[in-house]
Amino acid sequence: MNRQKITAIILAILMFSLLVMQSCAGGSNNANSGASSPDDNKAANGGNQTVQTETTEYKAEAEPFDWGGKQFKILVNDTKNTTWLDVDFTCEEQNGDPINDAVYKRNLKIEEMFNIKVVPVPVDQGAHVTSIRKAVKAGDNAYDIAFNTPFDNASLSQEGSLYDLFTVPNLDLTQPWWDQNSIKDLSIYNKLYAVTGDIGTMYKKSVGILLFNKQMMQNYALGNPYQLVQDKKWTMDAFLSMCKAVSQDLNGDGKFNDQDRFGILGYCDMIAISLIGGGVKFATKNADDIPGITFYNDKTVNIFNKMTEILYDKSLFWSWSATGSNNERSQAMFANQQGLFNWNEFHAIPNLRTMDTDFGILPMPLYDEQQERYYHVVNPHVAMMLTIPTSNPDLEKTAAVVQNMGAVSKNILTPAYYDISLKGKYARDDESITSMDVIFNSLTYDLGYMNNWGGLAQFTLTMVDGYKGDLSSEYDKIAGKAQTALDKMVSKYSDMQ
Repeated sequence: MNRQKITAIILAILMFSLLVMQSCAGGSNNANSGASSPDDNKAANGGNQTVQTETTEYKAEAEPFDWGGKQFKILVNDTKNTTWLDVDFTCEEQNGDPINDAVYKRNLKIEEMFNIKVVPVPVDQGAHVTSIRKAVKAGDNAYDIAFNTPFDNASLSQEGSLYDLFTVPNLDLTQPWWDQNSIKDLSIYNKLYAVTGDIGTMYKKSVGILLFNKQMMQNYALGNPYQLVQDKKWTMDAFLSMCKAVSQDLNGDGKFNDQDRFGILGYCDMIAISLIGGGVKFATKNADDIPGITFYNDKTVNIFNKMTEILYDKSLFWSWSATGSNNERSQAMFANQQGLFNWNEFHAIPNLRTMDTDFGILPMPLYDEQQERYYHVVNPHVAMMLTIPTSNPDLEKTAAVVQNMGAVSKNILTPAYYDISLKGKYARDDESITSMDVIFNSLTYDLGYMNNWGGLAQFTLTMVDGYKGDLSSEYDKIAGKAQTALDKMVSKYSDMQ
């Protein structure tokens, strides 16, 4: 039986399982009894465990109630940006797409449980801060909950526009539909203003990964990177040696541009993701849950220099951000056999479903073989995180809805995204499925990168686009501002009751 037939059978079984789960309203187990998605973060201390696949139906302890037909308003991204338009709540009808249909069923179930109407309120991707700030000032409860980026939340939390989620009644953040790594990593001064989990998929779409052309890997006799991942030998040195082996001036004009072949295609964000992947901590918290900046050290310099040896070689790395192009062009080049690797994010994978040559999915490389685990991080510019604006007057009721929405999403939405879409539709081989387990089980939320104090998250990206090599001098330019911004945030949080 060929792989296509096997995939079709698996998809049919998964869809049937989802329908069965939704029909069994009375047979629920509490959420602590099993695991069905990578958001349980089982591999937080190792990052190389396979996610369990047994089916468990999760149920929140917060009891449903009749909210009298209330519109439950959720601030989400609008549809102007086709990559980051909201797909987690905006859904008018079923259309056969697994994510769309799962959202439709999840919304409908929540509406029936609470006698509410789930109403996504689309807001321009760059206007979340001003929209929430306006709602809080007016006190009009324009949004019951809101999904914002980490950069947005850094501003909103300091000005008192978001609730500390640790203080919200009915919101049990210990349950497995909340990403425990986000709770552990994102708190400051024992306060938490945003969280991720099964309630949404858009933060997962922003996780940086490596795609590779399997045919080119074979043609250049570069070995099996999957075996390196399994053996914990998928290191930066191994990755970079492969990149250096592939370079060709395809049109013979003596220049390297988007008409030629490269070791890697990508953009400037790769440098920060590589640093974090190698174990660099932009910030580290102490025993009192207070972060300190720990970015600059010998290891950071070593990784930066090692990676920029490739990233600054225009015959080996084609960067759409440095050349003023776009990610769509990078993906098209990858599909056209013009790159051994494509550094991208999970949102790019569906765009490659028509690619003729098979591609594989790999985690970000380790710094060396002594590194104990892999690290992956969401994109703080675009990852959507759950928040509750302080203009919301019905905190306990809202939390009950959100808690149940998380549980139902773990039953319906996460399998549709992870098992049916990513694993069933888009993965080309079983090894890619293993890689995805590794990646999602090794998420980290570095506070320095998430909050961008004084440009801390951004300055290495700017360096790479400008081909600047002196990390020490560039860091010195922002170090004071970063510390000032961090001190201000900690002071603000400590003053909040």
